[in-house]
Amino acid sequence: MMAAKRSVVLSGRRIALADDQPTFWDRVAADRWEPGTRRLLDALVDASTLFVDLGAWVGPTTLQAAARGAAVVAVEADPAALDQLGRNLAANPQLAARVTVVPKAIHPSAGTVTFGARRKPGDSMSSLLLAGSADTTWQAEAVTPAALAALLPEAPRRVVKIDLEGAEYALLPATSPLLAHEDVSVIASFHPRVLSESGEADIAGATQRALAAFTGWRAHRVTEAGAAAEGEDAAGIDAVAHDEWLFVRP
Repeated sequence: MMAAKRSVVLSGRRIALADDQPTFWDRVAADRWEPGTRRLLDALVDASTLFVDLGAWVGPTTLQAAARGAAVVAVEADPAALDQLGRNLAANPQLAARVTVVPKAIHPSAGTVTFGARRKPGDSMSSLLLAGSADTTWQAEAVTPAALAALLPEAPRRVVKIDLEGAEYALLPATSPLLAHEDVSVIASFHPRVLSESGEADIAGATQRALAAFTGWRAHRVTEAGAAAEGEDAAGIDAVAHDEWLFVRP
């Protein structure tokens, strides 16, 4: 078992930590990191859930979902983040038994893709959209949504979290294999600023093309308190003005 440096409480369970992110976990402990996402996971995820974590980083949502009793498939392509995720899982063997790590980049096409990081690998902000502008880049093997879907175990409920620092715009139109489940919800973060910095001029158009994946679904704004009770037609939301949404199949 990996020696833990510190710990944090997630969903009422104390989680050992062995990564290199003390400042980040201080924010989690103070309820200053995505409190709405964390409350949403408590509401949506339990032992009947398969949680698919696209952009798992060092594991905050992966660990929380596993602490809730869910089976987890964690997809991450940043080698530094993967190392730290592995250390956190090793420090929590009971949770690690519920987690399958896919060390690849989720992407519409198979093959090899290039990532970039503004600061350094492992900083939580690496992105496919930074490949042409960042000083630090690396390549990763891609897994398509269809190939990933073929690996997923059966579960009564599926919750998919998408947090890809701008790559969500190109990915979402290809996600139908991951969404082919009777009881599926999607927590998606949009990053219009990263998309703009990558050279995309039509942010609204790219957003609407991405939202087409949720035609007929209900969209709920994710606030600090969790998801808004009143849902909106996904086709009509403004994901440029509000970056995190819960999409629920009717």
